[in-house]
Amino acid sequence: MHGSVKTRAFSGVLAALVWFAAPAEAAWAADSEPIVSEAATFKLETVAEGLEVPWSFAFLPDGRALIGEREVGRLSILDLTSGTREPVEGLPDMLRDGSISAGLFDIVPHPDFATNRQIYLVHAVGSIEASGLAITRAELENDKLVHLQQLFETGPRLAGKWHFGGRLVLQGGYMFLTTGDGYEFKALSQDLSTHAGKIIRLHDDGKVPTDNPFVGKPDARPEIWAYGLRNPQSMTLQPATGALWTVEHGPQGGDEVNVIKPGRNYGWPVITYGEEYGGGPIGDGITHKEGMEQPLYYWRPSIAPSGATFYTGASFPGWQGSLFVGALAQTHLNRLVVEDGRVIHEERLLADQGWRVRFVVEGPDGCLYIGNDDGLIVRLRAAAND
Repeated sequence: MHGSVKTRAFSGVLAALVWFAAPAEAAWAADSEPIVSEAATFKLETVAEGLEVPWSFAFLPDGRALIGEREVGRLSILDLTSGTREPVEGLPDMLRDGSISAGLFDIVPHPDFATNRQIYLVHAVGSIEASGLAITRAELENDKLVHLQQLFETGPRLAGKWHFGGRLVLQGGYMFLTTGDGYEFKALSQDLSTHAGKIIRLHDDGKVPTDNPFVGKPDARPEIWAYGLRNPQSMTLQPATGALWTVEHGPQGGDEVNVIKPGRNYGWPVITYGEEYGGGPIGDGITHKEGMEQPLYYWRPSIAPSGATFYTGASFPGWQGSLFVGALAQTHLNRLVVEDGRVIHEERLLADQGWRVRFVVEGPDGCLYIGNDDGLIVRLRAAAND
C-alpha cells in the first residue's frame, strides 16, 4: 500500500502571502544537528519556504536558481545568498488546475544559457476536458520571458488527470520528455499512435530526428523514442555513461527504475509488479512478457518517486555515483547505490521528517537541494561527524 500522505503546511492563500511578504533573512534557517547516514554526514539548511508544490529547480550561471511551482504555474528566481525571490513574468499560456495536478512542470536552462539565455518549460495545455503537455522555449531577459516559441505538444489531448509525466532532459542537441498515461487511459501507453506513456525525443529546436525508431512507421508518432511507461516524473542522465534513466510511479506497488533505450517497450500496463488500488491484478497479472523490458529496480510497496539525480560532487565522496530519488508516499529521500549498471543497495534518508520530497538536484556547490510539498526547499550540506 502507498504510505500516508502528509498534508500541505500552507493553504493556497497563506502560501501566496508568505511568497510575496517573506523577508530575506527568514529564508535561511539555522543549521540542523549533524545527521549521520551510511556514507555521509550532513546538515540541513532551509533555502526557501512558502512555495506551492515546488516541482522543478534549476541553477543559473550567475549563482541564482529558477523555481517552478506546479498548480499555480509560477516561475521565480531565487537568490541563493539572500534567500529572496522575484517572479518571472511572461510565462506561456498554460492549464493550471489543482484537481488534475496540471500546471508548470519542468524548467531546464539550455546548456549554452550564459550566451543564448534560452530556457525550456514543460507545462500543461488545454482544459480539464482535453489536456496535454507542451514544451515552450523562451529567452530570459531582465527576469522576464521573451521570444516564446512552442516547440511541441502531445497528442491527442485527453480528459486525463494526475499522470502527466513532465520531466525534460537536454543532451547533445536533443531533448527528451517523459509523458504519462493520463491515469484512466493506461492502454494508450502501448499505442504508438499517441504520445501518452512515452519517452519523446526531439532536436532542441523541436524538429523530429530522422533516426528516431518509429520514423516512417505507419500509425506511429515519429517523436516517440520509447514506450510502455505509466507516469515517469523522474528522468536524469548517468554522468559516467550518458545513459538516460527514468523512475516512474507504479500503481499500488511496482514503481520502476529503467534505463531507456530507443524503440524499447517498458511493458505498462501489460506487465507490472504492482496491482490495482485496493487490490487485484492489473490485466493478466503478469510481470514478464517477451519483447518487454524488465525494470532495473522496482519498489513494492510504492515509494511514489518524483525527481531524481545522480550525485557527482566532491562534498560527499561516499555518495558519488549514487542515484537520489524523491519519495512522496514513503516521505523520504531515497539513495540507490549503483555499481556496474545494477542497483546493489538502497538507503532511506530523512524518513523522520515526513516530507513528500518532490525533487532532488545537485548544486554547483556540491550540495544536494530538495523540494517538498510543504513548500520548502532544503539544502543538504556536508558536515564533520562531530
